Amino acid sequence: MVAWQGLVRVADARIRVLVAHGDPARVGEIVHVLGEAGMEAVTAYRGAAALARVADEAPDLVIVGERLGDGPAVELIPRILGRVRLPILALSARPDDRAVVALLDAGADDVINAAFRPPELLARLRALLRRAGGPSQTPPSGPLPDGLLVDPGRREARIREQRLALTPTEFELLVLIALRRGDVVDHRTLLRAVWPGRPDADADLLRTHLTHLNAKLIGAGHPGLRNVRSTGYALRVTGAESFR
Repeated sequence: MVAWQGLVRVADARIRVLVAHGDPARVGEIVHVLGEAGMEAVTAYRGAAALARVADEAPDLVIVGERLGDGPAVELIPRILGRVRLPILALSARPDDRAVVALLDAGADDVINAAFRPPELLARLRALLRRAGGPSQTPPSGPLPDGLLVDPGRREARIREQRLALTPTEFELLVLIALRRGDVVDHRTLLRAVWPGRPDADADLLRTHLTHLNAKLIGAGHPGLRNVRSTGYALRVTGAESFR
């Protein structure tokens, strides 16, 4: 057994991962890492096949390579999310700011360098599963300003009976902010809670997810989020300062 296998946990045997990537050799490497960790892998080399696997195989999360046989990941990710809400980890051979932001804008919950180390890949997967995982012990928020209701146990958020279609990361951020009931949550708290053990997670990564969350809140008729410069974010109420 190689050294990183010490990260294997019994619960991993229940995890099914869809690996969507256009490079068969790379798929083989990822499948090997997942298999050694006791996870089950389902593979797809083309976007069309990945969409079929999502419907037929019911994966717990998805790993998407930068390009598949019939198109780039930035086109596949929103198509997956249009069918089912799943945590998505994107691989980037060029993990510069522009590539990372494009993948996050497409709907990925996290982005990792395609030249990953196995322990890091497994840790990122587990972090995504924690954010998307089982029932929380945190009770529903009760009515919040402007018709918002957040239920961490059911992992649901609603605006006046309209359910918000949030990614796991967006939901986790909303829980942290909404349950403060208007108090500001600082950047460091948000980063550490949503990306534990991620020293490379920065304010730009956080802001991308918050921008998406803010747009969904506003689209459902809520005032959205308030950005307190150089400090953090808070839930906005009607008539308060806008998100910038």
